[in-house]
Amino acid sequence: MVAAVTTVSAGVAAPGAEASATAKSPDPFVRDFTGARQASGAMFRWWWPSSVDAATAVGQLRQVAAAGYKGVEIAMVMDGADYVVDPDAHSYGDAGWRRAVKAVLAEGRRLNVQVDLTLGSRWPTAIPGLDVTSDAASQELVTGSATVAAGASYRAAVPQPPARTYPDRTSKNGVVTSTTTTSPPTYVTATATRCVEACAEATPQLDLTTVTDISRQVKDGTVSWKAPASGTWMVTGYWHRGTAQRNDAPYGNTTSPLSDPESRVVNHFSKAGADRFTSWFGGLLDTETRRLLKANGGSLFEDSLELKGAHMWSADFLDAFERTNGYSVVPYLPVLAQVESTEMFGEPAAVYAFADGQSQIAERVRWDVEQTLNDLYLENHVRPIRAWAHKLGLTFRAQPYGEPIDLGGAADEIDITECESLGCTEPQFRTVATGVALAGKRIVSSEMLPGGFGNLYGLTQAQIVAQANKEYAMGANQMVFHGLPYPVMPPSADGTVRDSSAYWPGFHAFGARIGEAFGPRQPSWTMETDVADYYARMQQTLQTGRAGYDVAVLNQVISGGKATHDGSFLADAGYTYGYVTPGSLAGQPVADGVLAPGGGDFKALVVDSSPTDVETAREVARVAEAGLPVIIVGDGPRRALGYARDAAEAAGQDRAVRTAFARIAGRSNVTMVADDAGAVAELARWDLHPDADIADRGVKAIVRKDADTRYYVLVNRTDKAVTTSVALSGAEGTVPYALDPWTGKIVTVGSYDTSGSRTSLAVSLPAGAAKIIALAGRTFTGTEAPAVHVVSTTATDARRTKNGVTVTAAANGRYTTELSDGRTVTTDITGVPAGQPLGDWTLTLDEWLPGREGDASSQTRHRTHTFPDVALKSWTEIPGIRDAVGVGTYTTVFQVPAGLRDGGALLDLGAVSGAYRVWVNGRRVPAAEQLGTVLDLGELVRPGRNTLRVEVASTLLNRLRVHRPAEFGSRKPTVNGLLGPVTLTPYRVQTTR
Repeated sequence: MVAAVTTVSAGVAAPGAEASATAKSPDPFVRDFTGARQASGAMFRWWWPSSVDAATAVGQLRQVAAAGYKGVEIAMVMDGADYVVDPDAHSYGDAGWRRAVKAVLAEGRRLNVQVDLTLGSRWPTAIPGLDVTSDAASQELVTGSATVAAGASYRAAVPQPPARTYPDRTSKNGVVTSTTTTSPPTYVTATATRCVEACAEATPQLDLTTVTDISRQVKDGTVSWKAPASGTWMVTGYWHRGTAQRNDAPYGNTTSPLSDPESRVVNHFSKAGADRFTSWFGGLLDTETRRLLKANGGSLFEDSLELKGAHMWSADFLDAFERTNGYSVVPYLPVLAQVESTEMFGEPAAVYAFADGQSQIAERVRWDVEQTLNDLYLENHVRPIRAWAHKLGLTFRAQPYGEPIDLGGAADEIDITECESLGCTEPQFRTVATGVALAGKRIVSSEMLPGGFGNLYGLTQAQIVAQANKEYAMGANQMVFHGLPYPVMPPSADGTVRDSSAYWPGFHAFGARIGEAFGPRQPSWTMETDVADYYARMQQTLQTGRAGYDVAVLNQVISGGKATHDGSFLADAGYTYGYVTPGSLAGQPVADGVLAPGGGDFKALVVDSSPTDVETAREVARVAEAGLPVIIVGDGPRRALGYARDAAEAAGQDRAVRTAFARIAGRSNVTMVADDAGAVAELARWDLHPDADIADRGVKAIVRKDADTRYYVLVNRTDKAVTTSVALSGAEGTVPYALDPWTGKIVTVGSYDTSGSRTSLAVSLPAGAAKIIALAGRTFTGTEAPAVHVVSTTATDARRTKNGVTVTAAANGRYTTELSDGRTVTTDITGVPAGQPLGDWTLTLDEWLPGREGDASSQTRHRTHTFPDVALKSWTEIPGIRDAVGVGTYTTVFQVPAGLRDGGALLDLGAVSGAYRVWVNGRRVPAAEQLGTVLDLGELVRPGRNTLRVEVASTLLNRLRVHRPAEFGSRKPTVNGLLGPVTLTPYRVQTTR
């Protein structure tokens, strides 16, 4: 058998734990990992209700630094204030904001804590008082229409769209008033198109072949046009106008104006939008602030696009479309006619349908439209803001999804590309991660929103870590937690609402709707360094070297959360995979049959038979001709994605796509298969095996390559504990090391087998948990690993040490251990005490309560309860503390027989609900794996009398159900505390020479 990867002792190293006393300098990675390098750690979105007290903000930053986090991102969101806040006293960029930003930047520099700034308040990016009629403001293409009978004349105003009205709020002396304003449309052009029927349908069906440009018949806003003698015709007027969208997506219903005058969203497809924004934002940054920003070296961050409107537009869209696609879009403008969705996250609805057989034409034109918007976004928005950020000495971090954007190509343009828990699907996460790898960049950021909607104050650290691990498995390697609230509530504009204990535990950006609220208000913050260090070590590993993938899958979806071809079948077969896009695939090198060596290391490319654009088809042919194995699922693409001036040119594009694939047909490295199962079979036939072949497919691998060292992060994405075998690829002569992201401890794996470049071992992972295995050189840790190692053992664990073979067993008996040199070692273990249940618990609860009347909302009172001889069950079942929250301390005493020497004990807590820490005999056990409940107490346990202390920190929900019932009363109470049963299993460690 192959023993599971276990650390012999989490408390004190077992005797002779390493095989050689030869001291060498450890790899620099080891030093940073052991110490939990803060610069690799997670960050917080830091919500300010705009104007804040500088000293309070600096105090919060110190708390972040003390907990071990990398940094913060200052954002203004105050949806949690369900009353009007005076925007003249609390707005992004006001004097109080500027003072606090300077103070925080200066303190961040002193503490080595990164401080990022969002591009204005809330999202999308907006400017106070922006003229909605200017091209700097978000614009939409809208339409009006009129029907004209056969042979009839139409002499009337160009049909206009229904009016767009919007509330425009302003404040004077704390009183907010609202005026209804209309966004005026500006004429673009006009067309006439024959209807298939009578144009009377809710969605009229048009014949695209009859679209006629009648702009020459328009004079002074009036159309003079006569319809042909047959058919009913639709005269359509095309207009653009400001969407007047505020920076309050997705709800659009903020109680308070976020500025005075109100902010309006910029045009993300026009350079005027970026230029106007950087001019406004730059005016907030004086010389001292700019100096501090540069010294801190963080990022400017742009949140979700979440643009609302009919069809996004810019003044140069028509010209840009022709430049991008080689033909005019005017003959196809009915395809662009849309109306804005009334649903919060709904897609715009088409105004027109098209004749039978023409839906494909419309689909192809839409692809070209999306390509144009993609290009305009990158050229006119991303590049100018990125260049401006660089002038400030900063990077540009952004979330580019939500509009038709090639995420792989965008990752090449944006310094740090970010997805989020709510807005990004797994294909989008993987597309971004792949794009980052192909661009040679390091960070894949995630706006990590624990629990989604409706779980505020009800999540344990274990639940949050499990969610982070799932996002790591999709390719993220930097968590920006959502988020860290400012401590206290802002005052209302009319002075009737002040911060008070009624709002305990303090201000939160989103009220009770969306989580999470990190910080000292949470009982688990008393143990926050444990998880902060975990995130730092995980992210250090995931940011080291370069990404390594098994297979690339071509993904040409640039609008929406799905992929052209779902690559999850590869994960089901044990392969790691990433999505390449037209933008990220273009120009990537191939060497020795590998795509993007040093930037993804893909061993094969999977392409399905969906339509593809001509250039991408040629790229696929290029990489195949360079030697990359290519698998085509189906018969191969038969037509192009985009369209052309006419059907004949479009047919030429179709032929070009088929020609590109015909070029590579018959090559030994190119194959066609019927389905996904066939693709997997071809990979095996080509001897292309997963770098991490894991028997249990619920465990996913992320691979990082750094010179000859490979780091494998294994994530259990199931809801059950797993023990499974893995076979890992690495350089010849490397040794497997187990890296514990909770404690920072690194040890050679006790039992493993090797065959050529493959190393086989076993791992055990609690549900949702992650393990790190490194295949590295023998002196990776600074102590030379043995030349001969354990291959298998019948004991709990066995490893070569400098004194021989050290065996660990939890029961008396004879154990055999096989070594890599063919020898078998027999070890007789005696004197192992029997395991025992632990009872006789005393619970001392430090209950956390709202402050008294007159206290600040951030003020927490404490009350102590003591329960001797308590049964292990949820606090909700214990009279007197059924609604209590806080930190419970459980203590007991146990005896260990005097015969236990050269060993230790495993402590199994059974079940725990809440963050926890453990002490034995007054000494703390190193940070516990929060997703598991088994701890190795090592030599902290001694013969005779021992004291055990377990601290458990609850969530806040149960008290909030009582304190703020309108917001939290309907939520189900959480189970809190040490639940058990708790058992102690002693073991012996014995070395045989």
